[in-house]
Amino acid sequence: MLLFFFINVISFLFILKISYFAFKQKMYFPFRIAEIIAFTINNIFSIIIMFYLFDIKVILTVLLLNSLIFWVIYHISNMIQTSPRTKILLDFYTHKIIKKKDYLNIYTIEKILDLRLKRFVSSKQIEINNDIIKHKNIKSMLLNIVYYIFKSLKSL
Repeated sequence: MLLFFFINVISFLFILKISYFAFKQKMYFPFRIAEIIAFTINNIFSIIIMFYLFDIKVILTVLLLNSLIFWVIYHISNMIQTSPRTKILLDFYTHKIIKKKDYLNIYTIEKILDLRLKRFVSSKQIEINNDIIKHKNIKSMLLNIVYYIFKSLKSL
């Protein structure tokens, strides 16, 4: 069973990599489509194979572990995509030495703003038409909770 689980994890990561190439960073808020596809395909194949090899307890355990792995990968991917510090660390890993003035040319305020706005557009929270940014009037319970938490923290 342990061998099957490791093969399952490796196949998930392989399918995820292929999905990222196919779907890039397209989102079905809050998840990337690539992650949803990889999770679904991997679980379908796993269930089909496990149905013939294991009992129901093992199948449910592996599905739970798959869900937890998906959740961890989702958060790690989110941190990498949204954290400037993580991007800088990845750049250091790739380039070893970076001049500050070169970095300032790469990460301008406009570039950072464009990346953040792109994320809001992909999550369907805003629209941009002719450089006019408009909030979509979506009544989201999560958005309301986040707003009130930020508002209360700001007042402290």
